[in-house]
Amino acid sequence: MTYSGPIIDIHAHIAFTPDEQATENHGIGADALRAGVGLDRVEHSTAIVMARAGEPEATTRRNDQVLAAAEATAGFIIPVVSVHPHDGEAALAELDRAAAKGARMLKLHPNTQAFDVADERVAAVVGRAGDHGIVTLFDGWNPFDGDQPGKFLKLAMAHQHSHFIVAHFGGLDFAKLMVFEIAARYPFWKHNVHFDVSAIAELLAGSPYAEQFVWVMRKVGVDKILYGSDWPVCDPKASLDAVLALGLTQDEEKAILHDNAKALLGL
Repeated sequence: MTYSGPIIDIHAHIAFTPDEQATENHGIGADALRAGVGLDRVEHSTAIVMARAGEPEATTRRNDQVLAAAEATAGFIIPVVSVHPHDGEAALAELDRAAAKGARMLKLHPNTQAFDVADERVAAVVGRAGDHGIVTLFDGWNPFDGDQPGKFLKLAMAHQHSHFIVAHFGGLDFAKLMVFEIAARYPFWKHNVHFDVSAIAELLAGSPYAEQFVWVMRKVGVDKILYGSDWPVCDPKASLDAVLALGLTQDEEKAILHDNAKALLGL
């Protein structure tokens, strides 16, 4: 038996203008996102926007649009605002403003936004997010920086009041996330890092690596794993089918597909 209850999708992207579309099938606006994530079982879905460096007015506009979309969908959408760490004080001010308007999650993307996780400006942003109770969702796989898992660990240790989600479960470097299992053995660790399996579950399900992937998930802690479709880059049905094909227990599936996100985000 597999889990057949409601789902919370914590990794889906919204576009408000054509230049924000990630793929050819990426529709515009909240209705397109709701149709795109597409599964009747989806109880909530994030809507992620992405800030670009040096464009403060566009960043404010995108954040206001995603916050308005959440309100218009009566809570179906979980708004994920964004700032660019390289914008310094302007990024912090925008994060303060978005928090006052109800932002609950922040998206930062080391690849797309071209920053180093170890940059002190990133630390300032995630620290401010933690001050506001905002969860920071990082893209979690950088094929150009093999040290990134350790940088996430140091960031989480330095900002223990902040909560993080490392997306894509580290990608093809997923075994490196065992560093978090090691950290959890020590009393200083605050268990403030979660991981989503968007894109990577679909990539590894049915592969020779699937058993290792599940083993690492369990070592890190299934209570820290979240489901995401990564729509429109990935197909939500394929993403869900991949998670259900991993051979997890029904209780583990329920935790990953729903309960962990509900607890983390207070839904």
